[in-house]
Amino acid sequence: MTTPALASAPRRSPLRPWSALAQATHAAFDPEGFFQARVRRDGDPFRIAVPGLGAVLLTGHPEGAEQLFAAPPATFEAVPRNPVEPLLGPGSMILLDGDRHRAERKLVMPALHGDRMRTYGAIIQDAAAEALAGVAVGDVVDVQRLTQAITLQVIVRAIFGVEDAERRRAVHAAVVALLDAYTAPLMLVPGLRRRLAGLSPWARFERARARFDVLLRDEVAARRQTAGAGAGREDILSLLLGLRYDDGAPMRDDAVLDELRTLLVAGHETTATALAWALHFVHRDDALAAALRAEVAADDRPEALAKAPLLGATCSEALRLHPVVPIVLRRLRTPFELRGVPVPAGAVVGVAVSVLHARPEVWPEPARFAPARFLDRRYTPFEYAPFGGGHRRCLGAAFAGYEMRIVLGTLLARAGFAATSTRRVRPVTRSITTGPGRRLRLRRIAAAAA
Repeated sequence: MTTPALASAPRRSPLRPWSALAQATHAAFDPEGFFQARVRRDGDPFRIAVPGLGAVLLTGHPEGAEQLFAAPPATFEAVPRNPVEPLLGPGSMILLDGDRHRAERKLVMPALHGDRMRTYGAIIQDAAAEALAGVAVGDVVDVQRLTQAITLQVIVRAIFGVEDAERRRAVHAAVVALLDAYTAPLMLVPGLRRRLAGLSPWARFERARARFDVLLRDEVAARRQTAGAGAGREDILSLLLGLRYDDGAPMRDDAVLDELRTLLVAGHETTATALAWALHFVHRDDALAAALRAEVAADDRPEALAKAPLLGATCSEALRLHPVVPIVLRRLRTPFELRGVPVPAGAVVGVAVSVLHARPEVWPEPARFAPARFLDRRYTPFEYAPFGGGHRRCLGAAFAGYEMRIVLGTLLARAGFAATSTRRVRPVTRSITTGPGRRLRLRRIAAAAA
């Protein structure tokens, strides 16, 4: 399989006669193909039409990524009418701006980094082992359902600290219902967000969101009633309730709810999708699978897996080849010049991550799954940006990478799998992520890796 070169073509007029709806439809069914087609036609940077945002100027070139990610924070503000706002809430850190964004980022960051993050290693490994226990030798596994079950249990236990089995099942069901209800058409086409007497897909989503929020509010209220707001507990909800801004004020309940919603929904779905891609590609390459099993067989403790070189490279390559979030957007406060193209204040600009990750001058044979490229070279944050970049880089990036390595390593160390198909799988837009366009399946062939 080859990928056409992404070198700049003669730049044409900004927006061809495609409507925003037609572009959104193409992007939904073939997001990576859509962006590559645009850059081949128009060069880099290139414009697309986004429903609710209008014309957006994107770059998939390292030079353009550096210009955006390295620009002073005051250059940008939060993108209005962000497609994920209905799902995450207006107070999600992803959508905040200015002083409030900086304050909440500073407050929450320690919970997802360093020693604090490593306290969740056993939770992550236990969730993987628990899911694996339900798969017998000979069973055919829906890979993404498996990874979703694992990452959701990690989130429910590490974020909420919920140990009660019945309560965990309730949160699990509410998250799944919420994500299933927020379909790609609802995300990409704001005009579809109509109740229509309570019978529309949007009304179904609103009901799922309301049920989910009731669970969140109940959990926060119950924890606030506990002496010390969960003193001595390690889960992130307890930490959030114990945090204080510089002026000594605690986080408001609405702010806590929006951050929980972001961590529960975005953190679960994105990591599960990336893990599904990694398992899919590993089991299409017998030599890679054998090398990984040999690496993790020596020591499958969480901290050993987190440091395993080939395992880490495999996770990085999965995020490169099919980034789960294909574009990173910014709105300009001030006039800007992106790779020689002047852009006025108020316009929306961004990085097309799937294009950035497929430039053949940076990534030889970009369509090939080749983890070794991450062993041979260290890439700049302007060449490799699966979690965005700059002052708004995803706050959960370190946690996601840590979780991916432990889950993938645990599954490979404790079970053998084989591919059931060699068919190519094309990414499509699914809710807030870009994921496999069909079910990925593996057959369990051994109780433990050979």
